[in-house]
Amino acid sequence: MPPVFFRFGILFPSGYEYHPKGIGYLTRRVVKSKPVKKRKPSSTGGFSSVRALARPDEWALGMGLKVDGKPFSLEGREYIRQVIRDTSPEIVIPKAAQTAFTVSFLTRTLHWITQRKWHHLYLLPLKTGAIPFVQARIDPIIDSNEILRSNFASVDNRLHKQSKENINLYIRGTNIVNELQEIPVDVEVWDERDRMVEENLEEARHRMDGSHIKRLTILSTPTAPGHGVDAEDGWWASDQHLWEIPCPGCGRFQVLTFEDSLKLGDAADECVLECLFCKRQFQDHERRTQNAHGRWVPQNLTGKIRGYHISQFNSPTQPLVSIMKGWYTGQRDARKLKSFFNQSLGRPYTAAGDQFTPQILDKCVSPAHSLGGIPDGPVYIGVDVGTHIHVKASTLTRFGTRRTWAMKIMREWHELDQFLSGLMSFICVIDAHPEKRAARDLSIKYPGKVWLGFEMDRPQTQEMAVWNPVKYGEATKCIIDRTMAFDQVIKDYMDGKVILPGNARWLGEELVNKDYNGFYFHMLQMVRVEREDAQGRIRAFWQKNKNPDHWHHADMFELIATMRRPTLEVSREISELFGRTSLVAS
Repeated sequence: MPPVFFRFGILFPSGYEYHPKGIGYLTRRVVKSKPVKKRKPSSTGGFSSVRALARPDEWALGMGLKVDGKPFSLEGREYIRQVIRDTSPEIVIPKAAQTAFTVSFLTRTLHWITQRKWHHLYLLPLKTGAIPFVQARIDPIIDSNEILRSNFASVDNRLHKQSKENINLYIRGTNIVNELQEIPVDVEVWDERDRMVEENLEEARHRMDGSHIKRLTILSTPTAPGHGVDAEDGWWASDQHLWEIPCPGCGRFQVLTFEDSLKLGDAADECVLECLFCKRQFQDHERRTQNAHGRWVPQNLTGKIRGYHISQFNSPTQPLVSIMKGWYTGQRDARKLKSFFNQSLGRPYTAAGDQFTPQILDKCVSPAHSLGGIPDGPVYIGVDVGTHIHVKASTLTRFGTRRTWAMKIMREWHELDQFLSGLMSFICVIDAHPEKRAARDLSIKYPGKVWLGFEMDRPQTQEMAVWNPVKYGEATKCIIDRTMAFDQVIKDYMDGKVILPGNARWLGEELVNKDYNGFYFHMLQMVRVEREDAQGRIRAFWQKNKNPDHWHHADMFELIATMRRPTLEVSREISELFGRTSLVAS
C-alpha cells in the first residue's frame, strides 16, 4: 500500500493531490527534483540559525572564537553546556577555581549582545581590576573573529563596548557607586560576588529596573559561610543543581564529594576517588571523559532561583594529586586550608575564631542565669543604632567575666534615656555613625558616662580604644579599632569570659523556621577575612553581609564600655546626710 496523506478529512495516496472536479478525481503530482542547497549558518548567528541563537556554545564554535588563547571548546567541560544555555531570571553559581565559568559567561555575554540585542553590565569587585580583566579576557575573544571585531569597532574602550546596533556592554567595579548609575541594562553578570562591595550591589541591581528581560547571573568562588553566593538568598534559595557522572565500572551516577568519594592517604599522591557503589577507583583521565555523560540534578525542588555547583573533582585539567596538596599543606597553615576548601572544592570555609557559630554561643549559656534583678556593680552598656535601638548591658564578675544583665530593643531615644536614668553607676557606648544628634544629646546629659563610639579600621594602631578628654557641654567620643574590637569579642566568647542567660537562643527578634531568634542570628553574620591592601600587605577585617548584625555591634560596644570604670557618684540625699553627720560630730 502506498503512503497516504490527510486532506479535507480524506486520506490520499502519497504523490496525488485533490482535483478541482471533485473528490472522485485524483491527479498525480509531478514534482521535479531540484538540488537542495545547504545554507551555511551566518558567522554572526545567522538569520536562519535558530540553534546558534539559542545556544551560545554552538555560536562560539561556529564563529571559531578563542578564549584564553585557545579555541572555544566544551570537551571535558560538558557541565558548561546546560549552564551557558540557561535563561533563568536568576542563576547563582558557587564554583571551584579554573572550571571555565568565567570565560563561558563572557562568551554568553557577547552572544546575547550580538544575537539577542540585550544590554549587559559585567560587574567585577574593583575598578582597578576591571581594566586588566578587559585587556586579558574580553578583548582577545572579540579580536579572535573579524566579524565580531568589526561589530564592536564603533565604541571599543576599556570599560565600555558598543555593537553596531548600539547594544552596550559596560564593565564596572563595585567600589565606585557613581559609575553604577545611569547605565540601564537588561542583563547583569556578577563575577566574584564574594569579593564585591556589599552595600553597592543593590544599586547595581536597580540598573535592570527599566527592562522587561531582567537576567542576573551570580558566580563566585565562595569565601565564608552565609556570605556572597552562600547567602540565604543565594545558593540556599536555589534548586541546587549538582553534577553527576557515571562510574566507568558499574555505570551508576554519583556526585564526587570530599566526604563520600575521597579516600585519604598519608600523602597527596596516596588519595583516591572511589565509586560510591562498586568502589572502583576513578582515574584522572576517566574523570575528564565521564563528564561527556554527566548530568545536572537538582537537590532542592522548592528552590526559587537556579543554582549550580561543581568542584575540581570534575576538572578536566587538575589531577587529583594537585588538588589534594592543598589539604595536606593546610593541616599546618590555616590560610592554605581555607584556600583548599574555597578554590578546590568551591565551598565556604572559616577557621576557628573567624566567625561565630551557635556552638560558640551555647558554650557561654548558664542555665541558672537569667536577665534582670539588682545589678551587683556598675553596668556596662553597648548600643547599636539602626531602624531600632539595640541595647545590651552586662555587669562584671570579680574575674572580669561579662555577665549579661539586660537586652532590650527600643524604638525611641527617650526610652534609652529613661533606661539610663534608672541606673546609678554605668558606662554606655553608643554607635555614633548612623544618628549623631540624639546620641550627642545623651552624651552631654550624662558627661563621662555616655560615649559616642566611632568604628574605624586602623592598621597601624596598637590600642583598641582611644578615649577623648571629657569636656563640659561637649559630647564625649571614643575611637575604636574595629578589627581589634571584634577579634576580642569572639575571643572572650571562645574563652568563656561571657555569661549568657539560659534562654539566650530565644532572645532578640522572633524568627520563623530557625532554632534560634534574633540575638544568635545577628551574632552569626559577620566573618573575619584577610585580604591584600594597596601596599601589598595582608590585612584582616570583619566583613558583614546584607543580613542584620545589630546585636553583634551592641556586644562589641558593651565590651568597649568595660574598658572604662565609672566615677564614684554620691546622691544629693546621701551627701546631705554626710553633711548633717559632720555637723553633729563637730
